[in-house]
Amino acid sequence: MTRAAALLCFILTCARPPLFAQAPAPAGPSYLLMSHDPAFLEEVAKVSAVTYSAGRTRVVKLTVPFAGLPGEIAAKLREVSPEEIHNGPAAPGPGKTADPAVLAITLKADGARLMGYADAITMAGKRSAAQLDLSAASGNRLAGDYIAGVFKDLGYAVERQCYKDRKADKECNIVARRAAGQGAKTILIIGHMDSMGYEKAGADDNASGAAGVLEMARVLAGYRSDHSFIFVAANGEENGITGGYACAKKLKESGELARVDWAINMDMIAWNKDGVLEIETNKEFSAHADWVGAQARLYTKLEPHIAMPAWGSDHVPFLEAGIPTYLSIEHWENHNPCYHKACDKMDSLSWDYASDIVRLNLAVVAGKAALTPVKP
Repeated sequence: MTRAAALLCFILTCARPPLFAQAPAPAGPSYLLMSHDPAFLEEVAKVSAVTYSAGRTRVVKLTVPFAGLPGEIAAKLREVSPEEIHNGPAAPGPGKTADPAVLAITLKADGARLMGYADAITMAGKRSAAQLDLSAASGNRLAGDYIAGVFKDLGYAVERQCYKDRKADKECNIVARRAAGQGAKTILIIGHMDSMGYEKAGADDNASGAAGVLEMARVLAGYRSDHSFIFVAANGEENGITGGYACAKKLKESGELARVDWAINMDMIAWNKDGVLEIETNKEFSAHADWVGAQARLYTKLEPHIAMPAWGSDHVPFLEAGIPTYLSIEHWENHNPCYHKACDKMDSLSWDYASDIVRLNLAVVAGKAALTPVKP
């Protein structure tokens, strides 16, 4: 290159800033957003810049000191390191074929029955835990009574696991158990039954997940197992996962938590635009999550993505207790536009997609427990 050409190159490129130069990301720690409620996202955007966003996993750096944040914002931020953060397709997994016995179990999941459970829970009325301050016959109580009745009819031992006194009632989880024998390990399946409190809404969040718990209980009632089962319709998830934390605490006090070998959470499983399922856990259980993803490819039409770290639902207390646990949830890139709104109704949901998520979770149980059909 001649000196004249080099000078011209310098003038055209090096001597002026790039036309599309981006501002550098703020310095300081990274924080995981532990809520995607629209009102929270609007507020946190005023004091932060997004540095990572994929599916449910959104990370920010603050543009103001953490100490200066309002308490309600600071409470929903968790400091994370870069190696904790991931959201993308699950590993391909080994080239196996479906086990016919496991496939037979998964095919027992019934979309019509799943929809019926979800409809009954949705139509119970306003299901926020706050309704328990107003009436002893609230939508929250009616939903819990309905779920308890289904568990009882399926032959499970049922407990109203109450953990908080409200003004008109008690705030309780509904817990169903079936013991496998002395010293048996336990698989726990959980999904919250409460909602944001709109009238006859909260169909996807989370009548769908609570219905998934009931449908898994129905299918598994037809099998003997070398594992005990605990099914939990949790309360208070929308108020800081209060029911999930209370459940983990009570199970620890009873000694049952030490026997929980694996836990599965279902939250928002019925809105589908692209067939993607997010399997959310923490880094220490990423290999477990990839194994779950492999089961999804074997036994369903779902495209599994792994999301880390965990936040905002009933899998968190069990992960914090060191138990391999994952959340199964619709793809957050295309999640329900009626999330936390009064329009979260039954008519927009996909029960084929929800059934596939239940089938995946049944395949996981079948892969962890020895299941034998109960003879008629």
